[in-house]
Amino acid sequence: MNMIEKYYENYDEDSRLVKDNSHRIEFLSTVHVLDDKIKANSKILEVGAGTGRYSFYYLNKGNKVTAVDILQKNVDIMMEKSKKIVSDDIEIKLGDALDLSQFSSNIFDVVLCLGPLYHLANLDDRIKCIDECLRVLKPGGILAVAYINRYAQYVIHIGRDKENINDKYLRNISELGVESKCEKNKNCFYFSTYEEMEKTMINFNVEKLKHVGTDGIVHMMRNNINDLDENEFDKWLDYHFMTYDNASLIGYSLHNLYVCKKI
Repeated sequence: MNMIEKYYENYDEDSRLVKDNSHRIEFLSTVHVLDDKIKANSKILEVGAGTGRYSFYYLNKGNKVTAVDILQKNVDIMMEKSKKIVSDDIEIKLGDALDLSQFSSNIFDVVLCLGPLYHLANLDDRIKCIDECLRVLKPGGILAVAYINRYAQYVIHIGRDKENINDKYLRNISELGVESKCEKNKNCFYFSTYEEMEKTMINFNVEKLKHVGTDGIVHMMRNNINDLDENEFDKWLDYHFMTYDNASLIGYSLHNLYVCKKI
């Protein structure tokens, strides 16, 4: 069992984006950005689909969706979900974001890559992943790439326990993007930055459409956000959507989203 399988074996990924107000914001922000860019009847590929939260959302909005994940556990969960839906427009496959050779070039209107970069510590692998996503995307198509921010990770853990200020692995994340310089089994996650993502994506033949912090500062005030009623939560969302693409604030958002168009 590799690092990623081991991590997700006992993690409830299926409820992560909906279990409380603070977690809902990431999902609501992502679809807020994408909904006006993804037209009905689009052919969508979600790479690293997890348990299909976004795949089934866009299927229900009238699109044809192919959901791919590297973990058999997640594929099985999506297959079970698909049995409850009367639709021929969902296809679920086991696959690796670094090798999308099971798909021809230039065939999808939209490619969602909302998880794979979380686990690719090597720059060459991140470039290969984005290259593959763009290869299968039609010219003019939309690519959405999510990543985790290293600066937010540092602040969040200090907020949870002040003793974490002495954690060498947390210090490594803020400086290097990984927990350890030499212990490969520690580096299940890769933490990027706003600047790094901008510099990476400028090397591809794409037009930047949006770069946002999908959960903002919510993880620093989780209890406050979770205590909001629906009316209060809507007001927080209004503020969040007003500020989530402000470059001076994005670095403190744990999850970020870069959206572009293939030229």
